[in-house]
Formats: sequence, C-alpha cells, structure tokens
Amino acid sequence: MINFQPKPEHDLYSESLAPVDFSKRTISPFGLGIIWFGIAVQVTSFVVMTPLVQYYTVGELVWINLIGQLLVCLACFVTQEIGLKYGVSFATTITSVVGPLGGKIVGLVRALPAIIFVGLNGFMGATAVNMFMDSVFGFSNMVVAIIINAALLILVTITGAKGIERFTSFAAPLMIIIGGIMFYKLMNTHGVTIIDIWDLGQTGESKNWLYGFGVCLGGYAAVAMGFNDFTKDAKVKNGDMKKAARNHLISYSLLSAPAFMFFTMIGIIAVVLVPGMTGAEVLPYLTDLVAGGNNFIIAILAIFVFVAQLSTNTAANLFPSVYVICALAPKKLNFKVATVIVGVLAFVLQPWNFGPILDVFLAVFGAAGGPALGIIAVDYYYFRKRKLSLGDLFNSKGKYSYWHGINLVAMSCYLLGIVIGLLFLDYNYFVSLAATSVLYIVAGNLFGKKFPVMVTETAENITDFTINEDPKVTM
Repeated sequence: MINFQPKPEHDLYSESLAPVDFSKRTISPFGLGIIWFGIAVQVTSFVVMTPLVQYYTVGELVWINLIGQLLVCLACFVTQEIGLKYGVSFATTITSVVGPLGGKIVGLVRALPAIIFVGLNGFMGATAVNMFMDSVFGFSNMVVAIIINAALLILVTITGAKGIERFTSFAAPLMIIIGGIMFYKLMNTHGVTIIDIWDLGQTGESKNWLYGFGVCLGGYAAVAMGFNDFTKDAKVKNGDMKKAARNHLISYSLLSAPAFMFFTMIGIIAVVLVPGMTGAEVLPYLTDLVAGGNNFIIAILAIFVFVAQLSTNTAANLFPSVYVICALAPKKLNFKVATVIVGVLAFVLQPWNFGPILDVFLAVFGAAGGPALGIIAVDYYYFRKRKLSLGDLFNSKGKYSYWHGINLVAMSCYLLGIVIGLLFLDYNYFVSLAATSVLYIVAGNLFGKKFPVMVTETAENITDFTINEDPKVTM
C-alpha cells in the first residue's frame, strides 16, 4: 500500500493530487485499453493525418499508422510505471525533474496545446450536436450546441478516469459499428478493395517512414509524457508491479493501434478516392455518403461524431490539463473547479478562429513533447533508479526545490532540446527526444557533484515498492 500522510510542510498537496492507494484503484488493464481506444478514435485525424497521402501510398500508410501507434504505446510505457508505483499524476512527478516552479512551467507547456485541442475537438463535437438538433428537431444554433457539448465534456471529465472508462465502454460499440458502415459504403460506392488501392497515393515527393511515425507520435506526445495521469488509478494485483505493467501495456496496445489505424485510414482512403478532397471535407462527405439525405441516419452519424469527440477530448486533452491547473494552486483549486476552468477556457478562446497562427502555435508547443519525455525518462530510470520521495514531491521547499524552485540544468536541456527539434521539423520528435536525453545525461553527470539531488536519491523519505511486497493487495 501507499501509506502517505500529508504534513503541514506539504504545501503542494491536495486531495485532488493525492497518491492513489493500491486498494482504491479502479481501472483494470482492459479498462485502460478501453480508455486508449477512445483516445485513438480521433475524428480530427481526418484533418491531421490525411495530408500524409502526399508522401506515402495507401499500403505504406497502413503500416505507418499501425507501427506509429505501437510506438506511441511504447512511449506511454516510459511514464506508465510512475503512476502504477506511486499513484501520482504528471503534474506532481514533474517536480522531481525540474522543481516545483519548473514543473508548473513544463505543465503549462503541456496543457496549453491540450486546451486548444479541447476547443478544436469540441467545436467539431458541437457541430455534430447542432446537426443532431437540426435533423431531429429542426432547430439549429451553434451557440447552444457549443454550450451543450462543453457542459457534457466537463461532466464526464469530473467523474475521473473511471467515469471516462465507463463512457467509452458505452461509446466504443457505436464507434465500431458506424466506422464499419462508413468504410463499407466508401469502398462499395467506389467499387474498390484494399488491394485495388494499395499502391495509390503519394501524390508528391516521397518521405522517410520516420516522418510518418513522428506525425503519429506528435499527435499523442502530451498523453505519452504524462501517461501516469491514467495509470495512477490502474490496478496492481497482489503488488506485482512487473505483471501489472505488462498487462496494462498489452491491453492498450491491442485496443489502441487497430482503432487508430482503422479510423485514420478511412479518411486517407476517402482523400485518395475523391480527387481534390481535403481532410476537412472528409467527414461531411462520409456523412452524406452514408445518410443519403435521411434525417434519421444523419442523427445517428451526428451521435457517432459526438461520442468519438467526447471520448477523445475528455481523455487525451481535458483530463490531463485539469491536473496541471490543480497543481498551479493546489490549496485553492480542486479537480472539479479546475475541470470547469479548462472546459470554459477552451471554448472562450475559440481556437477554431485562430487561422494560420494555429499551425505555428501547435508546431512550437508540439515540439516540447519529445524533450519532456526525454528528461523524465533520464531522471526516473537513469539517475533515480525508479525511486522517488513522495514527501518531497509535495514540498516546495523540499529536496526537489533546486534553485528557487527550478532545476536549471534540466530546464536548459529541455529548452535546448525543443530548439534542436525545431531545426529538424521532419524528424522533430525523434531528434528532440534523443538530443534532450543525451544532453541531460551528460549535463547531469557534469553538475551532479554540485547538485547531488539531481542525480541521486538518498534513503531518506523514499517510498519504494518491491515485487509482491504486499500480498494482501488485490484487484
């Protein structure tokens, strides 16, 4: 069990950020896989992934999407154990790497693009709500639709990881059925099979597959760098950490990769089969293709778009951002209040009206995913040997306070890694991840004697768990 008792000096502690004891965890390996299924079924992939047909054939994109999502799952595995072992979120554990103030900075860098995506996905969900209202009630009003969608996003997220799992368990069958119908209608209308279109695509100059893998990883960078947001609620049977880690990895790998590949490929195939079609036009085209003007079917398709958006938006964007906001003022903001703040902010900003500036914003902030994962992995596995002091994570003046709350060495490597990544945009994620990891290993060893807490965990206040340490802990 995780026997952590908060003390007065734990000024970064709150009930919303508290370590989750093994006995209070509710997410099974299958449940975590279900959550990842919801994250993987992104209707926005019709816009984000379809441009890849310029560089690859349909057959190549099948493999790129499948392997790319498996790489995403492996990236999640890096931070998975931190949640399983210590029961705390990214917003808390990042303190050990860059300090309490540095953690707030890195947390905001992670949360800001996620909040933008809450608004972008939410606008698509609101469009679906409006389409449903129009087809069923003959009433159309985007302001009302946005309010309804935002309210439901907030309500589902407030229920926590278990609530997101329950919603996605309900939504997954609908998404599978509608996705299958869309795929069948698309292929049947154009009279083709996968074999017929396998070599189509690649309308421009070919690119290395690493670029395609990087696009896949970039879209889930924020989730991967803080996957302990979910695994802190994941069950560990009989205290067996290794078995739990393996079972959870297998579950979300099996459920996420096919879901991501299948729904992404629907959009890619539509762009290949319809000359001149853009990613933004895929969903309206598929809706018209399947519905044929039938208002009842339009309403069903609107529900599909809505639940797909809701399952992705809550888990991938809103849920992780809430913990970051809670950590900004842990004694004043609880999970529910922070959820409302993020949800309202995402729609007040109206990111769907950002125009060309949106691409620049997302490119800069998206480049931060690889470097963040790099310094987290080096800190936890290489320097700290998978040990953390829970008490100091919640103490702004504890041993992780570094220099005025910032680990200047880690932050310098992090920022330099972002810059290096931006110099190699086609391979941003891989270059920045590798560069930051190497830089932090070298810099940590150079400055380790002056700042030993950066590279070594002492025996004091360490919460450590060994395999089968507590046989009374069950699922």
